[in-house]
Amino acid sequence: MATQAELVGDLKALRKGRGLFAGNVADRVGGTLRDLCGVTDEDGPGEIRYRVARRVTRLATGLPDDLRVAVLAAFGVLPAARHPLYQDRVAWVADRIHREPRTARRRIDEGIHQLAQLACTPQRAGTPPGAGWHTEETRVLAMLDRAAPEVLEHHRVVAGQDVTELELPVPPGSEVAYGGTLRSGVLTLPAPLGPGDTHEFALRTRLAVLPRQLVHVPGRQCDFLELRVRFDRDRLPRRVSRLPGGATAVQVDRAGEIRLTFADLTRGLTYGARWD
Repeated sequence: MATQAELVGDLKALRKGRGLFAGNVADRVGGTLRDLCGVTDEDGPGEIRYRVARRVTRLATGLPDDLRVAVLAAFGVLPAARHPLYQDRVAWVADRIHREPRTARRRIDEGIHQLAQLACTPQRAGTPPGAGWHTEETRVLAMLDRAAPEVLEHHRVVAGQDVTELELPVPPGSEVAYGGTLRSGVLTLPAPLGPGDTHEFALRTRLAVLPRQLVHVPGRQCDFLELRVRFDRDRLPRRVSRLPGGATAVQVDRAGEIRLTFADLTRGLTYGARWD
């Protein structure tokens, strides 16, 4: 199993130069970080950047805000901090937190160490034996700007024991886009999963009427959730509220879209957005 010290070393090596956007990124991502992010020898530079950025960003949601920003800026994940030199990204962090560059460097180091701690805890590293399976990532897109609105769901699950099928709370009218066969709320997998194996599948649901909300209620452990809604720009909602905590307003961007992310979800709690 990867040690925290090995992961810290890989992360500190990656932050140099252009960070995640170095031309030789395949050589810059160390073995421990590769294992953590699921990078394979067949992956090209674009796929490597995607996998590493996704994993680091998800782990960083568990950090305090100042450390999260410092770490993501250090690797060049944040577009606003995507400078060609590490020292320039340090300066960006210093300006953001209103501190000297040496303080920004300490924040980055602290953030990297805490990131490695999060990655190496048993809860993050894997699922306890006998837990069945859990959702590592769910991404939901509601496309409401078309004559026949629909919702696409992409799921990545991790097995904690031998698994051949998944029981799912499937909305009426759903069909499998890929990743198995669905019948009566049970997804039969293309091949059995063993402990630690991952599987991806997608569902497509056509909507009979325009909804007033997009919500997700996890019945199992869910590590990360992304919800996107694309509204008709000629019929934008007057107000969009984030759930839980309906008093939090969400801004619709110029494309008529919203994007919400959640990490380490609580089972049975409603996550998503409501609009009118």
